[in-house]
This record gives sequence, structure tokens and C-alpha cells, in this order.
Amino acid sequence: MRCAQRIEAMEYSPIRNLYPLEQKVKEEGVTVIHANIGQPDIPTPSLFWDCLGSSLQGVSHLPYGPSQGSLPLRNAFVDFYTRRGTDITLDNVLVTTAASEALLFSLLAVADSGDEVLVFEPFYTNYRTLCATAGLKMVVIPTYWEKGFSPPSPQEILPYITKKTKALLLCNPNNPTGVVYERQELEKLLDFCKGHDLWVIADEVYRDFVYGTESLSVLDFPSGRACGIVVDSLSKRYSACGARLGALICANTELNNQVLKLAQGRLSPPTIEQDAAAHLIEHGDQEILQMKRLYEQRIAVLCESLDALGHVEYVRPRGAFYVMVRLPVDDALEFAKFLLTSVRVDGHTLLVAPASGFYADAHRGKQEIRLAAVLDTPILLQAVEILKKGLELYRTKTAMS
Repeated sequence: MRCAQRIEAMEYSPIRNLYPLEQKVKEEGVTVIHANIGQPDIPTPSLFWDCLGSSLQGVSHLPYGPSQGSLPLRNAFVDFYTRRGTDITLDNVLVTTAASEALLFSLLAVADSGDEVLVFEPFYTNYRTLCATAGLKMVVIPTYWEKGFSPPSPQEILPYITKKTKALLLCNPNNPTGVVYERQELEKLLDFCKGHDLWVIADEVYRDFVYGTESLSVLDFPSGRACGIVVDSLSKRYSACGARLGALICANTELNNQVLKLAQGRLSPPTIEQDAAAHLIEHGDQEILQMKRLYEQRIAVLCESLDALGHVEYVRPRGAFYVMVRLPVDDALEFAKFLLTSVRVDGHTLLVAPASGFYADAHRGKQEIRLAAVLDTPILLQAVEILKKGLELYRTKTAMS
């Protein structure tokens, strides 16, 4: 017996592939600082927990919910977008099991097996898995460190389009680079995609964490309303990754009707959290602002401490909460393993995300890591101290070998 070629061709998550080493280190009594993953340490707002507790009062069984999500939660999304100046209606919203399901539903809805989807590199690693799950070819368009990972122009995208190209998968603000699209850039890109009959699947889960520039959605533009599909999530916005609730939002009625077939196929999104999520979305704007200020402070502290190291480079993010860092090493993956197994500061070690996993080109990102500024400031400073010691020890190790 053998597994399908489709799944055998998939790769394990490069963000999580150091897990066996991490477990071994923990068994030795070492505390691991997790700067590798976008798992915020900020408490999920009490608005969520209070409402969740109330919702559970008197509950004797847990039935299925509507396939498109509960009415209160869908209405909450409509109100939330309206408060941000993005015009949507109830019919535009389908609740999903987090952003991952919204992404998969979008890919399945717009492209057939063997079709192509454009993605800017570096990219969120799960895009590769989701495209493979849908039987699609991910066509990678590179962006470059030296240009601050700025997005390609329509003229640079054009050579990558074939008869099989169906969509552009766009992350704005970007994970892992922190790039945020300016209004003119986004408008030109959307006009270009609409003109070439391409869908734009816009991963906007970090939209509320933008620093020093506008927070825009593809649905804010006429072309985006025609060809745009927004993927949203509670995970980052409310530090509620485990709630596994998100949304697919699209102004194209036909697309929404077709996606409902997929939603009915999986019956319903998680029901138990939806009332609490609706309450949180309706009343949690202040909590979002507080998180945004906190992440902005953390990014500043992390960048300042990296400046003090010397011999490292980074691209300062304008959105999300990740920092791409270039190290004076030949192989960041091997260095990441070395950090875990050999570097200790006061009983702590550091887990980072080697950036090669965010690239399709095996030759790119080999000197880079991604750090997530999702930890309290003293822990971030401790992480950089471990990184500093690790670089010193690694330099000695490689010089002797």
C-alpha cells in the first residue's frame, strides 16, 4: 500500500520542522523561546471569554450550525468592515474554519486541477500546501531583499501569465516580509488582474496591524470588488489562534454561491465559539488598537536590539509583526538547529524560522531567518541575546571545522 502522489509531493511545514529537536531540548529542562511562529502571547480579550461562558449556560448538546456561519457572526463581520470604510453586505460573508479553510475554498472555487496560481516570493509557507491540496501549480514571482521585497509591477508579472493562470494569491500586509501595499500599487495591480481575467485572493489577516501607512482592502477598489476574494481571520487580530474562525468575503455573488457548495460539504464551521466571536468583533475595536500599539513597540525594540548586534541586516516591517533578518552564516537552517541544541543563556534557548522555507527557489533565503515580535519586550531582548551568543559560538565552530 502506498500514499497518493499528491500528498507525498507535499512538504512538512518549515516553520514547524524543528519540532523534534525542540521536544528533545525541552525534555532536558531547557526553556525554549518561540520566535519562530506567529503565536501572540497577548491574552485573548475578556470580551470573548465572558460571552463564551454565557453562551454555554444551559447547553446540553452541540448541534450543527448554518454552513455559511451564524447570522450574528456574519452581521458582526459586516459591521466591522463598515466601520473601516469597506462596503460589504451579509451576502458577501461566509464564515470559515479559520483563514486556512477560506484560502482552500477560494483556490478550489476559482481554478481546476492543473491550473496555475501566481504567488509573490517569499510567501507564507502554507500557500504551497494549500495549492498542492487543490491540485494547482504555484507559479512564483520573486521579490528581492535589496528592494525591501517591494511587489512586482504589472509589467514584471505579465511574463508569468499563461492560459492556465487563474488567480493571484496576495498577502497584504505580507507574511513573512511585513510589506504593505500603497494605494496606487494595489489599485494598479487589481486593474491589471481584472484586465487579464484573474481572481485576486487577498490574504488580509494582518490588515489591522499596519504602521505609518493606510490599512487597505482589495474590496476598497472597483476592480477589487469585481475580482477580489478576501480571506480574514480572528487568529491574529484578537490573539485567538485556537478559535479557528475566519471568513471568506467577496462582492461577487456567483462566487459566493459556488463556495457555499464547499461549505455545505463540510457541514458547518465550529459553532461553540461563534456567538463569542460575534460579541468580540462588535465590541473589540479598542483591544485591536492596543495590540497594534504593542506590536509597533515590540518591532521597534527588536529592530533596535538587532542594530546593536552588528553584522546582521533586517527589513523593517510596515505591517504584521515579523522581521526578516539576514545573518552572517552560510546556512540559516543549520544555524537554527545549532541554536536549539548548543546555545543556552540562563537556561533558555531560541527557536527561529529559517527563511528558506518561505522561498520556492532552494538557493534563496539560505542566510535569512524570520523573527516574530509576538513576545513581551524582556523576552524579545533575551531572544536577541541568545542570537548574539549563538552567532559568536557558531562563528568559532565554523572557523575550527
